[in-house]
Amino acid sequence: MLWLIGLGLGSRGYVTDEAWRAMSRSSTVYLDTYTSFIDDDLLNAIRDGVGDRLVMAERATLEERSRELINRAADEDVAVVVPGDPLVATTHSSLIVEACRSGIPWRVVHGVSILSAAISRSGLSPYKFGRTVTLPRGAEVEVLRGIWKVVMTNATLGLHTMVLLDTAGGGLTAQEAAEMLLESADRSDADGALKDAPVVYGARIGMKEEKVGVVRLGALKHLDLPPPPHVLILPAELGPGEREFFREVLRSEVKPASVKSPTHVRAAKYLAKAKSVVMKLEVGVESTSVRRAIETVSDYLSDAEHFLNSGREEDALVAVSYAEGILDALRLLGAVRFEW
Repeated sequence: MLWLIGLGLGSRGYVTDEAWRAMSRSSTVYLDTYTSFIDDDLLNAIRDGVGDRLVMAERATLEERSRELINRAADEDVAVVVPGDPLVATTHSSLIVEACRSGIPWRVVHGVSILSAAISRSGLSPYKFGRTVTLPRGAEVEVLRGIWKVVMTNATLGLHTMVLLDTAGGGLTAQEAAEMLLESADRSDADGALKDAPVVYGARIGMKEEKVGVVRLGALKHLDLPPPPHVLILPAELGPGEREFFREVLRSEVKPASVKSPTHVRAAKYLAKAKSVVMKLEVGVESTSVRRAIETVSDYLSDAEHFLNSGREEDALVAVSYAEGILDALRLLGAVRFEW
């Protein structure tokens, strides 16, 4: 039989009796060493309880050489032990799929996941979370832009965003994550309100060094926090109960930013650029038709501004695009000179 066993939040107190029983009956126990962290007390307890049946498993062991593990489970009880819940965040569901294809019985022993624990500890409503994102160490610009896009989309819907931080290489710290996010904000079309937004930080949740609080994103890099694992939550608009928890429990009066949608941010950016071009352009050909075309550009930009202020963001973007098209045509004809 194949057992997938969750260890919970990484400290000994979160391991269930069922998890210990499943490990004790297994001939081989693979301990996932890459999904997240466990503290030394728990690691020593597992070593004492399992002895030489313990295999410290890297990613390649559980992914690239999974067939060996499945074949062994055909003749004996094999356990894959994972921090958190084995089917949440970093999923090991592919092992269950392989077991099913081979006709091998399996069972999951669930553990507490950081996804639920961080939400609970933050005091934010679990019903108000949008898509979760993961921030890897050394993330490229496009990855960071994608993260900001998710955060903005969630925020405009009134949804909070959980940012899971890379656990490789000792773990990405909340301070490092904040610097990465802030450095990439300008290149990511992020709403200005988000660039120094409040953020809930969680360090070693469920362990004795646990630290949770709320600060501005820009102030996060100055905090002294225990080592990873760390997690961040960018909250959207707070409900009454959430505001009370922030004030009384997290001791924070920081209010989440009022965030515009990605379409609003993009339209506003293009509108400002187009208006700047119109103010500075040089007319190369003086004619009634050229002047009329420039006036039409101004009319489209006025429409775009009206649409933007009225919440018609898509219409604003279309109007700006029409204005840009006329300007580009005039420049190609040599009627005007400007630089975008």
